Amino acid sequence: MKNKKNQQISAVNQINVDEMVGNANKRTINRLADTLSYLENVRWKSVSFTIPTEPDPSHRPRRVGAYRMYVPGAAKHQKYFDTFVRPKLDGLFINTPCKIDVKIFCKTPKSFSDVQKILAEMGFIRPWANNGDVDNFLKSVMDQMQPNEKRGNIGIMSNDFLVIDSHAEEFYSVTPRYEVTLTYMDNIPEEIKGIMRIKEW
Repeated sequence: MKNKKNQQISAVNQINVDEMVGNANKRTINRLADTLSYLENVRWKSVSFTIPTEPDPSHRPRRVGAYRMYVPGAAKHQKYFDTFVRPKLDGLFINTPCKIDVKIFCKTPKSFSDVQKILAEMGFIRPWANNGDVDNFLKSVMDQMQPNEKRGNIGIMSNDFLVIDSHAEEFYSVTPRYEVTLTYMDNIPEEIKGIMRIKEW
């Protein structure tokens, strides 16, 4: 079998792969070669969009009554997304593994001097300490994209467990917003869905 390297694999995983391949029987080697051949035909699509609202990190869930839980602010964010963002995405609905990249542009503090405002807009002064954890901003974005009963089971991603890679950055801007790029698997050969543990939700 031709040794095909995954450019994203870590050095430790590569050592493990080399050892496993070295110990594998002929049937395993042939199946692996076939799967790698199919993987070359997997295509990824990308879509980018802006959520033109002031970023607000996801809050801790709260209990209402004995059984119901809710996230403060989530319904408002989802309504905004459904009204101003989703209609521009031409019926996009992702139900395959995907990657997400989010740039979070928090509102520039009023206390900043003119010089500080320019430096912040240029990306030299970045938010920290008092703006919320970056992972909570990312969670807020993903919650806006997912369907739920309260919003009529509409959204653009069936579930955030499909996200296999995420990246988020925080900035300041006088135009607060999120800039989001989703990259998702498309044209997945049926022959490898089982072995790759891919389900269409």
